[in-house]
Amino acid sequence: MKKIVCIAIILLAQYTNAQAALFAILFGEKVASENFNVGMEFGIPYASISSASGTNAKTGITFGIAGNIKLNEHWSVHPTAYFLSRRGGKFDALSLISNDLELNAKFQNVPTELTLNYIDVPVFLNYRFTDSPFKIGIAPQISFRTGSQAIFSNAQGDFDASVKDVTNGTDLGMILQLGYVLFSEKFDKEVHIQLRYFQGFNDVYDDSFVSGSNTSSYFGLALSFPFVAKTENE
Repeated sequence: MKKIVCIAIILLAQYTNAQAALFAILFGEKVASENFNVGMEFGIPYASISSASGTNAKTGITFGIAGNIKLNEHWSVHPTAYFLSRRGGKFDALSLISNDLELNAKFQNVPTELTLNYIDVPVFLNYRFTDSPFKIGIAPQISFRTGSQAIFSNAQGDFDASVKDVTNGTDLGMILQLGYVLFSEKFDKEVHIQLRYFQGFNDVYDDSFVSGSNTSSYFGLALSFPFVAKTENE
C-alpha cells in the first residue's frame, strides 16, 4: 500500500504540499494502536452550486490525512484535514466584473466554469454495524478558501480570471456518509470506501457576482488508507 500512496503523492505534488503525506507514511504505523490510527484519504467530489439557477456539476479532487479514534466496537471519531480540496460548478450565464470595461463587455452573460480551492476540515462521527463491513457517518465541515477562479467563454475564446474577492472566505456545511471496509489478509490492511453527500449552509459567492442563494453541494467517492497496528503473527 505504501507504494500506491507514494505514487499518488508524486502525482499530487504539483497541487499541494506533501509534507503531511510523508509524515503519515513514515510514522503512521509507529503511532498506530488498537484505538487510534492515522491514514491517507483521496476523494472525487461531483460538485455544483446547488441552489443557483442555470448551473451544472463539475468533477473535483480531494487529498488529505485523517485520524481515527475508536470509542468502542461501534462508534469512532474521524477528524480529517483535506489540504487539497478542489470543486466548483458551471454556470450557463455569468458576467465578468473587472476594471476593464471593454473586457467586461465581451464577457457578459456567457458560459462560465468556476473552480474553488479549499482546505476542508470535517470531523466524522461513524457507526459501524455489528459483524458487518458497513458503516454510516455524519460530519460538520468547515472549508477555508485558498483560491477561486472563473473561466469565461465566448465565441472568440476563454478568459481566466480570479474571483477570490467575490468569494466568501469560509464554507460551512454537513456531510452524510455510507462506508464499506475492505480487509486484505495478505497485507493485513484495510481500505475504506465511502460515498458522501455534502450540503453547504452559506452562500459561496457575493451577490455582486452570483445573485440570490448560491450554496454548494456535492456527491463524492472517498478512499481511506489507514495505517493500522500490525498483528502479532505478522
